[in-house]
Amino acid sequence: MTDRIVFVLPSFAGGGAERVMISLANGLDRSRFAPSMIVLDSDGPLRDSVANDIAVIDLRQKRLRHAIKPLVAAVREFNPYAVVPTMGYLNLGILMNRKKIGANTKIIVREANEVDATIKAIKVPFLGKFLYRYHYPRADRVITPTLGIAADFRDRWRVPPENLSVLRNPVDVDWLRGMAGMAQREPGDGLRFVASGRLVDQKGFDRLIEWLIEMPSNTHVTVFGEGPLSGALRHLSQKLAVSSKIRFAGFVNNPWVTYAGADAFLLTSRWEGMSNASLEALAVGTPVIGVPQAGGLGEVAKQAAPGAVTLADPGPKFIDAMARTEKKPLGELRASLLPDVYSLKRVTKQFEEILDA
Repeated sequence: MTDRIVFVLPSFAGGGAERVMISLANGLDRSRFAPSMIVLDSDGPLRDSVANDIAVIDLRQKRLRHAIKPLVAAVREFNPYAVVPTMGYLNLGILMNRKKIGANTKIIVREANEVDATIKAIKVPFLGKFLYRYHYPRADRVITPTLGIAADFRDRWRVPPENLSVLRNPVDVDWLRGMAGMAQREPGDGLRFVASGRLVDQKGFDRLIEWLIEMPSNTHVTVFGEGPLSGALRHLSQKLAVSSKIRFAGFVNNPWVTYAGADAFLLTSRWEGMSNASLEALAVGTPVIGVPQAGGLGEVAKQAAPGAVTLADPGPKFIDAMARTEKKPLGELRASLLPDVYSLKRVTKQFEEILDA
């Protein structure tokens, strides 16, 4: 008999949290687990990456306050062994309705980001702190992508250590490298960089544009992703006369072929849980330059081979790290730089052990 596991996602947008959940659901051993998904709004390009045997319930609601009643009803209808939401507001929504969901269903929440970043997004921060401190200790398990976030839950939010699990973001290295194929490189003879993420304040692309002023005129950065700051970032690049050094490529189905051809991946986030895009860059052999504020990247730096990850403070030190990047000749795909603890097979096995526990 298989245990039904229900994953709860905000959407099928191209975000890292959604991709992690889809990878975990797709990878579960079907002889033991039967995954299903409930999505507040199924719009987004990641819908096609969900395995065909996974039932998807679309609540067709943009906001949780409108979706909470049908969400709870859908979970109850599945009567699952466990429900696994991700993102702080979804986690709280499920935890606050635990009695309605049923005592026999385990609640395993995955916190994708730093707690302080989520609380800042709540209009009444004091309320956010209270909800975290009251509800998260009552989860059957809290999953975090980094040791740092796990320590924060233990020390500040009173989650018992035995209810905490660090589960690295899974990366399907073989599939990514197959997609990358032969690396492609932006035309020109200067250094070639790549970056990726939603075009929002968190990702720090505005300061990356400012740093490009100090780089040679033949430098080029390709930025993948979409978001509300798209127009403002383009305007800023024109205002600072660096528009020839940066290209906003939007969302594409295969950015990894460009990742593989770049000299380095740039992670400029003001805050971050664990950047999937930086892990994917390492998987196709491209080193990463990131700021210390980029969450779990510091942990990756300790696990990876020397030179795979460079941490540099925002501003002159980051610019210097970019300038010292070694130019890579275009050719065959470089060997993976990603530590094995992030492999899809290994992470999925750990997740199944969490479900068994």
